[in-house]
Amino acid sequence: MLATSFDLFLKGALTIEQPVNGYRAGSDAVLLAAAAVSFEGHNMLEAGCGVGAVLLSLAHLRGDRDLTLHGLEKDSEVLSLAYRNQKANHLAAHIKFEQGDVLAPPNHLKGQFDLVFSNPPFFDDDRAIRDPLAARQGAYIIGAPLAAWIQSMLTMAKPKGRFLMIHRADRLADILAALVSRAGDIGVFPVRPRAGEPAKRILISARKGSRAPLRLLEGLDMHPDAGLGRFSPAYQAICEGGRLSV
Repeated sequence: MLATSFDLFLKGALTIEQPVNGYRAGSDAVLLAAAAVSFEGHNMLEAGCGVGAVLLSLAHLRGDRDLTLHGLEKDSEVLSLAYRNQKANHLAAHIKFEQGDVLAPPNHLKGQFDLVFSNPPFFDDDRAIRDPLAARQGAYIIGAPLAAWIQSMLTMAKPKGRFLMIHRADRLADILAALVSRAGDIGVFPVRPRAGEPAKRILISARKGSRAPLRLLEGLDMHPDAGLGRFSPAYQAICEGGRLSV
């Protein structure tokens, strides 16, 4: 049986049940939700939705009655937690979860969404990680090149639909290469541990089929200088329901 914990998001507005071991929703999920909520549109999909933390956060922050959110997740055990979180947080009307492989999306999801967003597994080489819990490796390893995941996301977006991803900053070149000729109006939003330090994460947005130029954005510092609190005021505001423009 999967061991789980219960964690609070959005200043306690949501309670998320998630595995104790393996991938756990945390700051990346908070940042992705804060960016996704800034996009217009009423039909959105998360590719690899996990336990539903980002989708539930987005539904809570938007609160639109006509908003339809979809979650595609391969792991049936994790997906069962997403259903439980949906019910526990009383957001059943907004979200449709579906079991399926992002790398082989069902035909009925192709070309359907105003926004497709994702916090994908961070590794596409099984030699890069040695997780002793073999059953959880799927949360860390895509099983194909990152470019294939990006292509599938774009396949599910409408013409001129939007793309949004959070990933490791050291994969920026690979992400841009995968978007070239398929999307434009690319926004690069660095997420730094502290001011003056190299970014560890990036948020990347794009518009499918656009030819607009790339935008390099100011980004965000997660933590203040030593002794001034755990999180920066900007990130603390996001944790409490703020938005990120990417």
